[in-house]
Amino acid sequence: MIQFKNFTAAFGEREVIKGMTCNLAENSITALIGVSGSGKTTLLRVLCRMNDRIENFHIRGNVLIGGEDIFRPDTNVYSLRRKVGMIFQKPCVFPVSIFENVIFGIREVTRIPKKDYPDLMEKVLREVFLWEEVKDRLNEKATTLSQGQQQRLTLARTLAVGPDVLLMDEPTSSLDPKSTAAIEKLVLSLKNRHTILWVTHQHDQAHSIADRVLVLEEGQVVSSPVLMERQEKPSSFADVLYNA
Repeated sequence: MIQFKNFTAAFGEREVIKGMTCNLAENSITALIGVSGSGKTTLLRVLCRMNDRIENFHIRGNVLIGGEDIFRPDTNVYSLRRKVGMIFQKPCVFPVSIFENVIFGIREVTRIPKKDYPDLMEKVLREVFLWEEVKDRLNEKATTLSQGQQQRLTLARTLAVGPDVLLMDEPTSSLDPKSTAAIEKLVLSLKNRHTILWVTHQHDQAHSIADRVLVLEEGQVVSSPVLMERQEKPSSFADVLYNA
C-alpha cells in the first residue's frame, strides 16, 4: 500500500502538492487524472525521490510505501528505486542491443549471477508479450523496434529488477491506438503482482483500466470515485496486438 499523510511538496514557496491524504491499494491500478500543472508528474517523482537534488524542493508530511516512510533520513534511495519502477511518456531504450537493454538494470542493481541473465531476460520479455517478437533479434539494437515494442521493452527492463510499485507517466501518449491498447492490456495483466499508479489526461482511458480514479486539481485530490465495473476488454493480449 502507498499512503500519503497530510503530504505537501513545494518548490520554494510554490506548493505543488497540498496537504494530500489518501491510500493507494496494493496490487491494484490507480489512475491519476488532472490538467497540466495539477501536480501529477510531481507526485510520481516524489514516490521515487527524483526531486531530491532540486535545490529548492522540500516536503512536509509523510509518504509510506509498504509501511515505511520513504523520506526517513536513513532511507536507502537506491533500494527504494529498485522497489519503485517508473515508465515515462516516451520509450526510454538505450542505443545498444535488446539483450543489453533488458539486463542493464539486473547488472546494475541486483546480485543475480551472470549465468542466470538469459533465463531472467526471457521471463520478463514473456511477461510483456515481447519474447516471440524479438527472440531471434536479441543482438539487434533496441532502436530498430517499433515505438510500441520499445515501450514494452522499457517495461521489461523495469520488471527485471523486481519492483513492487510501477509508476506510469502517460505511457501511451506517444503511441498509436493499436500499441496503446496493447500496453493497457499488458498493464492489466500485471496488477496482481504490482501496485500501479497510472497518470493520464484521458478520462476514458482512466475509467477503462483503473480500479480507482483520483482527480488532482491544483495539487489536491478533489474526487476519488471507486470503479464498480470496468469496461469489457478483449480476452487476450493477442486479440489486441494482432486483431486490432
